[in-house]
Amino acid sequence: MAFAGAIAALCFGLLALSVILDVLGRNLGLLSWPWLNEVTEYLITVGTFAGAPWVLHHSGHVNVDVLLRVVSKDTASAMVKICFVVGIVISLGLTWLAVATLLDSYKAGALVFKTLVFPEWYLMLPVIWCFGLCGLEFLAKLLQAGETA
Repeated sequence: MAFAGAIAALCFGLLALSVILDVLGRNLGLLSWPWLNEVTEYLITVGTFAGAPWVLHHSGHVNVDVLLRVVSKDTASAMVKICFVVGIVISLGLTWLAVATLLDSYKAGALVFKTLVFPEWYLMLPVIWCFGLCGLEFLAKLLQAGETA
């Protein structure tokens, strides 16, 4: 998962750098990159989807545990395991849908036509990465929870 975090950090670092360079370049009248807004959109998307499995691995996501505090330890453990199973099902479902969308886009030869032009199916790669790894991480957490029970 460290690789996922590194990709996210790289994307957000490049995003920050590109925005600074764009603002300086435009205000000083030195340069204008018409494609930069589009690239920043993709950096945000890739950074978010790449980083989600890393955040899940480190339990850095928002965790509402009010209910877990008022039920018995066994009930809380069962509820957490159910949540991991739901996470697996949702992650695998979204991975499957993203793969199906990628294949449809690839077969159709669809292109993204903005400033940059590229095959549309490229946009599904970060989604597949994200939810595939999240599904594996939920599975690892479920197995780990089973070992401690």
